[in-house]
Amino acid sequence: MAEMVYITELDTGTRIALPLPPEAVKCKAETRFVSYNIINVGEVKLPDGEKLTKFSWNGRLPGASMRNMRIVSAADWRSPKEIQGIFSRWRASGKKLRLLVTGTTINHDVYLENYTVDNKKLDSVEYSISFAVAKDIIVYTTTELNIENTTKKDTTATTNERAASSQAALSAASQTYTVKSGDCLWNIAKKFLGNGSRYQEIYEANKSIIGKNPNLIYPGQTLTIPS
Repeated sequence: MAEMVYITELDTGTRIALPLPPEAVKCKAETRFVSYNIINVGEVKLPDGEKLTKFSWNGRLPGASMRNMRIVSAADWRSPKEIQGIFSRWRASGKKLRLLVTGTTINHDVYLENYTVDNKKLDSVEYSISFAVAKDIIVYTTTELNIENTTKKDTTATTNERAASSQAALSAASQTYTVKSGDCLWNIAKKFLGNGSRYQEIYEANKSIIGKNPNLIYPGQTLTIPS
């Protein structure tokens, strides 16, 4: 059994301690993957960051009939109705909370993701609850990042002129590669660009040669490799 579970509302400091801690608190941490289908290889999955860590447990909110039992912290006891009201308000308002489980490493800012009452036994309530870790989103301006705005109005160049200029710049910074038997865009991208997942850049630069399906390339085709 966890020693104590404290949940604090960060903007007001309102805190509750569960009078009857759960038997166990589950922690779920997952990696996010992106899937690619590669010719002669099949499905390939590459890590792409992580999903939000989540904490959950099943527990009981003891009613007045359990208040004086040894397993219940009498000093922290509140009626199940009061605690359910607090949980419901936190879930509906999206309040940022601090979840602390003593005796463990759990001490995180979280949001209450889900709260479900399973059933009632006398005046006590059985429930399940889950929290998702709260991540701060920091947005910087271009000034803070020291990025110069290079956008310029082009009032004279025609569409064809701009396209020709872009193609010339691409050609000047690119190299070519002749497809060999057993090649695929993923391997070519890995060889020349250092990352197989950049195969789409090669495909976009050679769409007129490759056609609609980037998985179908043939020996003898000369591809432009962007820089």
